[in-house]
Amino acid sequence: MKNTQIFKTLLIATLSTLYAVTLIAQPNKMIFVEGGTFMMGNPRTTGEYKGDTDEKPVHKVTVGTFYICENEVTVKQYKEYCTATGVKMPSEPDEEWLDSHLDTKKLYASSGKKWWGWNDLFPIHNVNWFSAVEYCNWLSHKENLEKCYTKNADGGWELDRTKNGYRLPTEAEWEFAARGGKKSMNYIFSGSNSLNEVAWYDETSLLSGPQKIKTKKPNELGIYDMSGNVWEWCSDYYKADYYSGSPEKDPFFSVSMSYRVIRGGSWHYSGDLATTTGRDGPEPAYTNFNYGFRLVRSKI
Repeated sequence: MKNTQIFKTLLIATLSTLYAVTLIAQPNKMIFVEGGTFMMGNPRTTGEYKGDTDEKPVHKVTVGTFYICENEVTVKQYKEYCTATGVKMPSEPDEEWLDSHLDTKKLYASSGKKWWGWNDLFPIHNVNWFSAVEYCNWLSHKENLEKCYTKNADGGWELDRTKNGYRLPTEAEWEFAARGGKKSMNYIFSGSNSLNEVAWYDETSLLSGPQKIKTKKPNELGIYDMSGNVWEWCSDYYKADYYSGSPEKDPFFSVSMSYRVIRGGSWHYSGDLATTTGRDGPEPAYTNFNYGFRLVRSKI
């Protein structure tokens, strides 16, 4: 009798684990985001999360309806792309990278941990903006959808949001989705005012690398990891004072600049960068072990 009960307990635990893994591994579940109007930017003027000047001024923005993936693109998904196209997988962290991130190096030396490697259920990282849009076009082609990105005569990339394929979100779409769209509760972070509930950042990751997708609480729309885990590339060029002249209706900053927008913070950054309003703008050819991306479609 006792052995039967142990067997049942083990069976239930095994099935529960398999079910959880299946849920995590579901590829490209797209969340419907009904368009709407919101106040974009950071309204706080004091405290830890008052943000930087590039998050201001707060301004009214209206975005159209779109679909956004509930999770960041995973290592497994990116591997499939590399296998199909011959593109080389991004490099993994090495001793040179550790030497330039001494806090992380000390943690690993004291913990005896190894680098995380390419775990299939981690978000892909160390991916630059160009690689992200190439992936979007590849996946669109694979699924017989229209490509959203094309190269112009100058070698730059043009985005056509009328196409039905995959793309990166605009910065306004990203923030609207992170806030919870029309279901927004106006949280500081994506899904909560408690950062630890929703984000892998330096204090919850303990600088040990990105974590499995969908292991923290989702936001109001059912989207995971929009705060923390990896920074997410957006389609827009980055301009620090863009909000001062941003149009109200469906803004997208397409004027060629030196930088592209990233959003959401990451496992290797402090919590003040994981707010729904925090923004940064590295060069599109630059990458790091906390830069990834998330898919969007204008229509399904």
